[in-house]
Amino acid sequence: MIGSDLEQLPLVAFRLAGKHAYGESDVAWQLSAERGWMVPAYTLPPNAEQVKITRSLVRETLSREQIDRLSQDIDDACRTLDDKGATHEIERAQVKRGTGY
Repeated sequence: MIGSDLEQLPLVAFRLAGKHAYGESDVAWQLSAERGWMVPAYTLPPNAEQVKITRSLVRETLSREQIDRLSQDIDDACRTLDDKGATHEIERAQVKRGTGY
């Protein structure tokens, strides 16, 4: 059990509301490509794997300006995806994967 005196990093998770021609993975890619944010998208564990979320660990040192910037960048990424649709396979192939990035 984790005691209340131990430092913890808050986790913020969200998913898209409504129907879109793109998904959370596309938003994560767009945020990375446009603004350099690392906001990964995941599917939930068994019995809920059809649900996809995007999640961020938030440090205590994150300023209100940075939170506002991330929020605006998420809005901008969604607007871009509304205009162009989901990311293309060529774009997805450009994503760097692995723990060394």
